[in-house]
Amino acid sequence: MWNESHVNELVWWFDTAELARTILEKLEEAGIEPTVENAKKVWLDFLLTELSEGLDGSVKALVGKGELIAV
Repeated sequence: MWNESHVNELVWWFDTAELARTILEKLEEAGIEPTVENAKKVWLDFLLTELSEGLDGSVKALVGKGELIAV
């Protein structure tokens, strides 16, 4: 089971600057003004619609490859 120390460690490990750059680049590539508000909309939509499904797929794939062990 996870606890808050896991959360705190991951917060520092995740590269949020790279995430922000990627979102702004994707907006620009799509011909959409790369504003903070537009980036927030994209990130929130991604969190609500795609992140959970993508993480489920990654966990299953890593278990299938033997890189993660189910408890």
